[in-house]
Amino acid sequence: MVRVVRTAQVDDAASNVKKLSMLLAAIARGEATFRDFRMAIVRRIYLREQQNYNFYIKKYKFLDQRKRSGDVTVTLLAGAHDYAWRVVFRRLYEYSGDVDVIVINPGGLKSELCMKLSMDYGWSYFESFPNNITSAENFVIRNIVESDKIIKMDDDVLVTKNTFKNMLKAYNVLKEEGIELGFVAPVLNVNNVSYYYFLKTLNLIEEYTKLFEKPHIYKHWSRQKIWYDARAAIWIWEHSIPLNTVAEIFEKVNKDAWVPIPVRFSISLILFEKDFILKNAYGLVSPPPRISFENLRTEGSYERAYMIPYTDEASFNYYSDVLKRARVLVLDSFAGHLAYVPQKELVKKWFLANEKRLLEDL
Repeated sequence: MVRVVRTAQVDDAASNVKKLSMLLAAIARGEATFRDFRMAIVRRIYLREQQNYNFYIKKYKFLDQRKRSGDVTVTLLAGAHDYAWRVVFRRLYEYSGDVDVIVINPGGLKSELCMKLSMDYGWSYFESFPNNITSAENFVIRNIVESDKIIKMDDDVLVTKNTFKNMLKAYNVLKEEGIELGFVAPVLNVNNVSYYYFLKTLNLIEEYTKLFEKPHIYKHWSRQKIWYDARAAIWIWEHSIPLNTVAEIFEKVNKDAWVPIPVRFSISLILFEKDFILKNAYGLVSPPPRISFENLRTEGSYERAYMIPYTDEASFNYYSDVLKRARVLVLDSFAGHLAYVPQKELVKKWFLANEKRLLEDL
């Protein structure tokens, strides 16, 4: 594997030298300027540094309990919602079957607890420094995951009995039909896109509109109540349980149905192929590590588009668009996503008061 990577780097270097030589020749012909040449140099240096940084890990710990029994691996990204782990981990255990699960804990939040839960459930555990979510994901996907397909989920997602089963079924059917995929996702109840299909499937659009606002997909999430209003999230959750009962409705009403995802999707839970980000790209674009700061995103906040994708979510969506890969919402697959950052504190209180209800359908 090392030789392949080195060969690719040599080929890239040769290509870059050729392009720069062509640009110098263009300058000599008066078709370009030295400012263009300088920008080309700067761009290539930056891209090379970013490509390497995407996989940067100073130190890590990996406890290996892989069974290597299937063609899919679940990576559970922990480190943000430890209050929910008891429920999230339990539900994942019930519905992951013989699939390998790797818990990724960048920065080691509640390290002992997270490690113990992982070991008790028979899962592998990865912890890294610095606390960089995206580089940890890249490192695990490139160096540890052996399966072709990966299900990535966050530690505030509650899966149901049909979540993985129907995601995988839809993925395989779409591939057989010749559709080139970026990723597929289930209907998540609290999500800036799929909440519309949650409401539609359960005939709740009219009631939601009266209580909160007309549900839209084509609207920036910071101006959607499903993103910033905790009352909307809690109302959605009250209509989501028992989770498996609601999942049965989705499986009946939306059997084998799917729709393309038309705008940027919040990737709390997605299924994709390893080659999608390693063969067709240089991994997910990694920002600096997480540090202590106040959340600056608020209701209606203004957001400027980055010149390159930034973070795992932006990368998945950007690569899908650039590589012309479909982003697909599987309508008969259902899971629950607890909340977005502005909703977190109130939804956390609701969650802690309703833990038993969130496990009673197992």
